Amino acid sequence: MAKRKLISEPASFPDLTILGISCQLKDYRLAFFLNRDLRLNLVRLDDLPVYSEKEDALFEFPLYTCFEPERRHSYYLLGNNNAGNKMIPNYKQADFLLMLKGQTDGEKLVALMTGLRKISGIQMVFQLENDKIKNLEGIMSDLELHLAKK
Repeated sequence: MAKRKLISEPASFPDLTILGISCQLKDYRLAFFLNRDLRLNLVRLDDLPVYSEKEDALFEFPLYTCFEPERRHSYYLLGNNNAGNKMIPNYKQADFLLMLKGQTDGEKLVALMTGLRKISGIQMVFQLENDKIKNLEGIMSDLELHLAKK
């Protein structure tokens, strides 16, 4: 009997914006520069465990988070690398992911990307397309479960 696998459409996350950051900085240095230059208040949490179906293993990625209560925005800075494994393999050029959860207008997003590009050590900043990320639903579930433990 043939194996059947349920393939579902990735859930729509209309209030989620993901920026890819390509740089050679360590995660704590990048978080420092984001806090200083963009006036964020990123705080280090325990590494985020994400399950990889391809490798059939859990990989841990660095996680920083902050919340802006006046705008109701949550920021998550995630590493995209762990010992040669990528959390989002479609975007290999992204060393880090900056997730912004909350309603964001185009003007705020352009200002954020411009501020990121001004940081020394960042080579490239680009917006990821949520519908092209196959494991987005799993990553967001892992992130929500991880934050619920805190």
